[in-house]
Amino acid sequence: MNLKQWLFLVCLPITQLWASSTEVKIGVLYGNTINEINAIQHKGNPKIFFDSLLFFRIDSTFNLKIVADLDSLTIFNNESKIARCKTVKILEDPESVTQLKHPNFKNEKYYGGQLHISSNSGFIFALNILPLENYLPGVLEAEVGINRPPEYYKVQAIICRTYTLSHLRRHEMEDFNLCDKEHCQAFKGFSKSGTELQKGVQKTEGIVVVDNDFMLITAAFHANCGGQTVNSEDVWNKKLDYLRSIKDTFCLHEKSASWTKEFLDDSWIQKMHKVSKEYKHENDSILFVKDFFFTQATRKKFYDVVPNCMILLKDMRTTLELKSTYFSAENRYGKIILHGRGFGHGVGLCQDGAIRMSKLNYSYKSILHFYFQNVSIVHLDKLDFYKFNE
Repeated sequence: MNLKQWLFLVCLPITQLWASSTEVKIGVLYGNTINEINAIQHKGNPKIFFDSLLFFRIDSTFNLKIVADLDSLTIFNNESKIARCKTVKILEDPESVTQLKHPNFKNEKYYGGQLHISSNSGFIFALNILPLENYLPGVLEAEVGINRPPEYYKVQAIICRTYTLSHLRRHEMEDFNLCDKEHCQAFKGFSKSGTELQKGVQKTEGIVVVDNDFMLITAAFHANCGGQTVNSEDVWNKKLDYLRSIKDTFCLHEKSASWTKEFLDDSWIQKMHKVSKEYKHENDSILFVKDFFFTQATRKKFYDVVPNCMILLKDMRTTLELKSTYFSAENRYGKIILHGRGFGHGVGLCQDGAIRMSKLNYSYKSILHFYFQNVSIVHLDKLDFYKFNE
């Protein structure tokens, strides 16, 4: 038995314990600018701590009004002032769900698990702390919605679990793991039990995707690739063997598969100067040729019609606020018209394509292997504890 095999056997119980007990700290309402909030008992009978020394258990339904100033909170219960503290901790019982309410919220926000609420320079800051497998349903509901095929929920659960575990240090400097915004993973909060979404998480519990070195992959996904996914280095400047461009016809008939956007010549020139200081509009052939002049039969990396000026399409997407980098352009009637395909960065799993494959009875394993090359789909108990991405 070699050293690596011996370490694997020794570490396996620790790995299983770590994986099954992982809690995730989520910065919810991240980036908000509100200075008060209501925490309302929706379900269960949680314990409430005001700082670490004070303990309250409110047996009747509570409605806490929490007001932030620069470094502390003032707490009201049913309009009566009951405490001033640094942090409010709502600690769950197994069935507890708490609503956070504010007039600015477009949708109702409910959270299971623990809630820690404090002041961040006078604004409400909230952490939702809950087990990994309880966190994932709230991600799936936010990222893909309800009424999807059961097999697709398995796919997305595995992708989101892999992403979560490989990004636990993303907000380390702020003392939590991930936020609830899309640049981490969108997170809805509490998700009702018994749904196909919940079952997709439960049936794939502990399953992740790893590369040939048994490291958790960068589990990228996007809405629609427009018929072809993108090599990772064309978006993030890092080549990953499992994130290779592939042809994908499964997504072509969905709403997000095509789009158009128009620019007047002056607007086009102004925005292109923002994209690149090297851009010379007098040399941009698209402004003078009355036909398609920039085309992408297959995906490109650069807008390459200006001599000696290779402009990254990913930069154009950001500055011009395009749905994707996969477009062709023409000059017609004094306008630059972009005819685009797909929605999102285009790397990794195409959600519309994966949903279509699920409807055609492809298994979750077949779908994952279609979008990610040279990977293995394994349970966490197969991984060495020291192999998780830092």
